[in-house]
Amino acid sequence: MRRSLKIGSGLLGMALLGTAVAQAADTKWYDAITASGYGQASYVGNLENSPNNPGNQGRQFDTNGNSFNFNTFLLQIAKPVGDDHFGFTTRLRMGQDAQIVSPGGAAFWVQEAYLTYVLPNLTKLSLIGGKFTTPEGFEVVDTVSNPNFSEGLLFTYAEPITHTGLKANYVFSDMVNATLGVVNGWDSAPDNNIAKTLLWQVATVPLKGAAWTFQGLYGRETGDLNANANTDHSKRLSLDTVLSYTMGKLTVAGQGNWGEQSNDANTTNSDGTTHWTGFGLWASFALSDKFTESARFEILDDQNNANRFGAPVFADGTSNQTVKEFTLTHKTMLTSAMGTRLEWRHDWSNQAYFVKSDGAGAKDQNTISVDWFVTF
Repeated sequence: MRRSLKIGSGLLGMALLGTAVAQAADTKWYDAITASGYGQASYVGNLENSPNNPGNQGRQFDTNGNSFNFNTFLLQIAKPVGDDHFGFTTRLRMGQDAQIVSPGGAAFWVQEAYLTYVLPNLTKLSLIGGKFTTPEGFEVVDTVSNPNFSEGLLFTYAEPITHTGLKANYVFSDMVNATLGVVNGWDSAPDNNIAKTLLWQVATVPLKGAAWTFQGLYGRETGDLNANANTDHSKRLSLDTVLSYTMGKLTVAGQGNWGEQSNDANTTNSDGTTHWTGFGLWASFALSDKFTESARFEILDDQNNANRFGAPVFADGTSNQTVKEFTLTHKTMLTSAMGTRLEWRHDWSNQAYFVKSDGAGAKDQNTISVDWFVTF
């Protein structure tokens, strides 16, 4: 009887193994495709509550003062790189945030769409082609992934959001990887000129809990398609570095950014070059699994009429200004996939960049915001 049971068990095991092999053989590349994303809504209140206030100055997405907003519904469809050596990622965004960054103010925006190919005989090297987000900065375009609800000054004025082109990433070790690419430019698809922009990043994990990256961009960013125009000699260089460290419930991060535009027609500098410099500091402390407190301080200095803020000429005859901001954010996770954030932000400038309730220029601005998000 026992022998019969063993033979029966063996036959059953062989049958199950045969079924598993058949299932593996039937597995297709599209079986690995996953879908995820999030939805986000908010209310942003400007303390200068008046019809004369046109909205929040110096902001990327939370531009509507004293308004309910449907910010984003984002859908990601992706396939990870597998034994077939290729994968892809597509991120599609709808809502008011999409209208701000999409060409023509469309309510639908292709945030990312790129293919990834890993060389079979050189698995540490990945080739990525398509549209992808920039390597610059600490904050990312998906605000639910940031410590604060509002995007900061550096994200808004010192960095691009996306690039379209080709890049290669090589993993040297668990501690170091590097990326080099050629792209159309800053948020350009298609390019606004005949030249291309170089993109690079070195990412390291110098010690447990720490991460340091150094990245940059160099190329022509003027919108003249004529190669023989004077603007053909104008080049933009952006150098950016981010250092972060997590110790228990506390995470701190710092970012430094330096940029210049050569042969800038707007410059007041004798050598024809404009500059901007910025610094940001973030700190987040997880009180529990549900509650997190975050603070942010930033400063961005616009020099020699670099006009990073898109501001008009001020009373001193220049567009030079230095803007600072301080933000406090309280996050509550209602469930593992749903949360809300309450935020107070104070911006101030050495120029009358903001708007008071009577419509006059002001050097400071205060907002209180709350957002609600669900991830899936």
